[in-house]
Amino acid sequence: MPNIFAIRLNRLPSRKVILIGLTISLFNSDCSYSQNQSPCSSPKVHEFDFWIGGWTVYKFKTDTIVGYSEVTPVSGGCGIQENWRSTRDGSIGTSLNKFDFSKNKWHQMWIDNSGSTLHLEGEFSGNKMVLTNVQQTRDGKSIYHRITWFNNANGTVRQLWEQSRDEGNTWVAVFHGLYKKT
Repeated sequence: MPNIFAIRLNRLPSRKVILIGLTISLFNSDCSYSQNQSPCSSPKVHEFDFWIGGWTVYKFKTDTIVGYSEVTPVSGGCGIQENWRSTRDGSIGTSLNKFDFSKNKWHQMWIDNSGSTLHLEGEFSGNKMVLTNVQQTRDGKSIYHRITWFNNANGTVRQLWEQSRDEGNTWVAVFHGLYKKT
């Protein structure tokens, strides 16, 4: 049986055939992998792996435990999931984190038992992951979020969550913790 796709391509003007070929080639080079290579084997996918582990989380520069966090690889190593439990107020939360090749950005979706959600986007640079977001309040004002995870040389991870209510001119720390392996 003849290949209908090939027959139809043969009827197209040569410029259209070249354009279709280039489009297919670009799509395949970005989205497909050889049978021996996993789409999640790219080093970009593993930039946040420094956060993987079981952690006791301390208020930064103190001995006060504020929570526990378990960060594990998910979906065959294509992403990581955090499960958080606070020792202060009984809050629990989960985040899913994944590198998005189409945007060349990291994404995090956070949900917790207070009903809060936060969708962050950003990148890894200079030994730290920085993810940001702008949320609208019910009264129409904007809250800017910036969360930075520092990959410390001693194996700890420092997390600094800051908010701005003046379009990023000034920032206030709303969480500052130090993750130590349990």
